[in-house]
Amino acid sequence: MVRSIEIQIEPSILKYARYLSGYSIEDASKKLKIEEERLRKLEEEKTSITLGKIRKMSEVYKMPLVYFLLQKAPQDAMIPKDFRIVYASETSEFSHEVMTAVRKARYAQSIVQDLQDGEIKYAFKSVGLGDDLEKAATDFLSLLSVSPAEKKKWSTPALTLRGWKDAVERLGIFVLQQSLQKDDVSAFCLADEKPYIIMLNSAEHENRRIFSLFHEIGHILLHQSGVCTPDNFSRNSYEYTKVEKFCNQFAASVLVPVSGFKSNDIVMRMSKIPFENWLAEDIKSLARVYQVSQEVIYRRLVQIGVLSEKKYEQRRNELMKSFEEYKKRTKKNVVVPQYRKIISKNGRAFTSLVLRSMNESRITLTDVSSFLGTTSKHISAIETNV
Repeated sequence: MVRSIEIQIEPSILKYARYLSGYSIEDASKKLKIEEERLRKLEEEKTSITLGKIRKMSEVYKMPLVYFLLQKAPQDAMIPKDFRIVYASETSEFSHEVMTAVRKARYAQSIVQDLQDGEIKYAFKSVGLGDDLEKAATDFLSLLSVSPAEKKKWSTPALTLRGWKDAVERLGIFVLQQSLQKDDVSAFCLADEKPYIIMLNSAEHENRRIFSLFHEIGHILLHQSGVCTPDNFSRNSYEYTKVEKFCNQFAASVLVPVSGFKSNDIVMRMSKIPFENWLAEDIKSLARVYQVSQEVIYRRLVQIGVLSEKKYEQRRNELMKSFEEYKKRTKKNVVVPQYRKIISKNGRAFTSLVLRSMNESRITLTDVSSFLGTTSKHISAIETNV
């Protein structure tokens, strides 16, 4: 009878692998088919584990097999330190889906660092929490160089999202997307290293993603990595809530410039009548004009002093209920070509950089498939459509 090979594993290695996967002890034990107490013991005491079980951990935690042979867990560079001030309670943790997305973003960041020629520099300046928000928004908007004629071509929320993403990526910020359908995380960014990376939740409506995009840019301008959980400040720490509110206001200021908004005929009329007499169609009209969600319009009306915080929260809660219903609705099974999925997930800037590196013979076709997360048969279509 062949005996199973057993290897002694450092407990901190197992604990860190589970942490990076986003699994709780309970969830991990089910995935690994190990009793909870046994898994706890493995994470606390140096114990022999069969090679078969280590392979299973490698598969479940999405970690290379060689990782489990390390003598100690690596320094926690995967998760930005700013992520640790998100929640007021230390018991709140990010889900498996979020942690997987963070690892994907870090992977993309490391690839760009290897492939990009020269030092990565940015044209925009950093800001502080006490700085003039409107000026910061105006300055950043001017760098995007999006003309009114270009914006007119954005006839749908999907085209508007793509237009803003392309403009942001021209500044050297890489924008990725991944479905985080089970989470209340709208987006996050990595701003502790260059290049800066933004990850959007592709399960959310395009209008919401547009706002999240500029919310994360607010974090980048503050030089602070961030996780956007905009629907529930009650779980956030006081320190992080201040940052989140700043980033929300910055995003609204970019998307709805104050000068034109204040002088808009609809806004001027609404400022002269009670909130109860406002017409829903007026809000929808403003949302269409500025190509944003209704919530952004209400938020902007608060900022210019036309709407109270209390009334805003009331209307926002109503909109959030509608949004939850939208998320629950079953979407039609629309067949999306694989090349389009890959470009959407990786972003045009990252995809183009990888393909350009292949054409310059700096990386192989196998590397391209690995970096973009696809098979070689789709590369030609991706290259044609990126």
